[in-house]
Amino acid sequence: MEAAELFDAAISGNINSFRGEIGDGVLISLDQWTPCRGNTILHAAAKSGKDQIMGIVLNSLSPHSPLYTTNFKGNTALHIAASLGHFYISLLLITHAIYRGAEVKRLLLRAKNVEQDTALHLAVKHGHYDIVVLLITEDPELTLITNNAGESSLFLAVDRGFFEIALRILEIQECSDEGRTNMNVLHAAVISIKIKSRFKTIRKDWWQNIETCLNIFGSPQLQTRRLDITGADFVRKMLDKFPNAIMKADDFGWTPLHYAAYFGSLEVVKLFLENDNTSLAYERDKQGMSALHISAKRGHCDVMSAIIKKFPYTCELLDNRGRTALHLAAESGSTNAVKILLSSLAFQDLINEQENDEGNTAIHLAAIKRRYKVLLLVAGDKRVEKGATNKEGKTILDIIQLDEESTWFEELASLPEWWNRSRDLLSIKQEFERQTTEKQIAENEGHEQFQESQRIVLREVQGGTGAANDANFKERYNFIELVTTLITTVTFAAAFQVPGGYDDKGKPILLNNKQFKDFLIFDSLAFVTSIASLFIYFGMPLLQRLTPAARYPILQLARLLSMVSLYSMFLAFPRGIAAVLDKKSSLSSIASTTLTLGWVVPIYLFIIIVYIFIFREHFHMNKIRRLIS
Repeated sequence: MEAAELFDAAISGNINSFRGEIGDGVLISLDQWTPCRGNTILHAAAKSGKDQIMGIVLNSLSPHSPLYTTNFKGNTALHIAASLGHFYISLLLITHAIYRGAEVKRLLLRAKNVEQDTALHLAVKHGHYDIVVLLITEDPELTLITNNAGESSLFLAVDRGFFEIALRILEIQECSDEGRTNMNVLHAAVISIKIKSRFKTIRKDWWQNIETCLNIFGSPQLQTRRLDITGADFVRKMLDKFPNAIMKADDFGWTPLHYAAYFGSLEVVKLFLENDNTSLAYERDKQGMSALHISAKRGHCDVMSAIIKKFPYTCELLDNRGRTALHLAAESGSTNAVKILLSSLAFQDLINEQENDEGNTAIHLAAIKRRYKVLLLVAGDKRVEKGATNKEGKTILDIIQLDEESTWFEELASLPEWWNRSRDLLSIKQEFERQTTEKQIAENEGHEQFQESQRIVLREVQGGTGAANDANFKERYNFIELVTTLITTVTFAAAFQVPGGYDDKGKPILLNNKQFKDFLIFDSLAFVTSIASLFIYFGMPLLQRLTPAARYPILQLARLLSMVSLYSMFLAFPRGIAAVLDKKSSLSSIASTTLTLGWVVPIYLFIIIVYIFIFREHFHMNKIRRLIS
């Protein structure tokens, strides 16, 4: 009997071949194993999935050969059968162990591999319900064992969403709720029910196998049942079994309530807050964040309302950086969360609270993170201190102005949002300035001269212009006007000094040349667009009388015409060169290359599109800055 042939016959699952390799009356020893994994014939039989082969091995096995023999990974044959879901092979191994004695059975069932996983751990990890029931029926104390990661079988079942297995293990009188990173089954339950909202029906074939197993061992027969349980009910069962688990924090300082708040599981949050569980509501993680902080950051308004309604003074909790829940809601841009906090009576004296590190209020953080909807919301709240400064001495308006420094790459990534963003910025500036000016007018009531000057400023903020704005306006477009004038001059001259000259009748010599015709087309286009742009710039005195919003489209048109004219002149140049040169000339090849590059129409269109969007945003930012000054 060659070991290699015997192992191959076992793995192949060919029963007749396997019988032939063993022979009649020959005892099998476990002294031989595979060189890579250290698997014995017992492991090979378990891997085959054929219970007949496992029966032959067990019947032919030497009485002194231990059933709990392990391979190089520390796995027994039961580990392999349990992980692969081979129910009857697992049953045969356990039955044979019982026949050999209680100690053999105990050693087999409680054997651990190098990761300290028992066969029960592996059966749970792979969701083999029938094998789990078989194992815990024979040894309920297996549910108390944890592996190297600190995971119990119950935690693994809940963590991996095998809720039927978890409920079955939960029936054991004493079982462990421990998990990795100091989590417990309540942590895992809150996370898992977010993934699976309803539990599946237990398969009937599982129950048939289980009933067979239990009948063999004299246990009462179970009836097929159907699970139909909500996530909150499942968590309640875990909470009833392990009431102290609700207060335990993991390595990050998160209790099960923190996870429920993070995922927005309202029913679970209400469940955890039952019986006036004040200490849990005030529990903070290692960053000092309470469940209210986390739900505000995530924008789970229903969870926030439930916590505040039950325990209003959780609003006063600060994290390690001195931030309130409003800081986190404003920073994340959740307008509804901000509304809830602003309307809460317990939060009235914390609206303008400054954080420890940089002295930012919640509204500073909204401005820094570009949460313009939040800024618009608080702009109308008279309790918000708009002129508050952080430790750098910056107000909200200062921070918004710095937003102009964003790169054009960022603008291209959010083109559909550019108009809303510009409109929001302008509305915020105007609202802040209006409230500030009205406050100054109210404070100086009776000083008629001061009131009149401030009303003028207020009108300018809402759409007017001033002398300083006019000076900046002129300076900005002087350079563009100069460039456009040069283009007009050059293209006008080129139209009468055409390439190739004229014949004796005054006609262009290259009149029938294709490149020459293209030259005339692009030269004419450059001339016409530059002239049109100059007409707009010559009307500068009239444009200065218009509001920024009214003159904006006119000036943008002038810029676009100047750009078209410049690019058209670039396209005309290589065509003029190509028209007068010999096709075999080296200069002609250079001109052809330039010509080819010039025909890259998509680039041409891309430049125009980028110009329209980017400079439009730039104009809005300049308008906002003028309104502030």
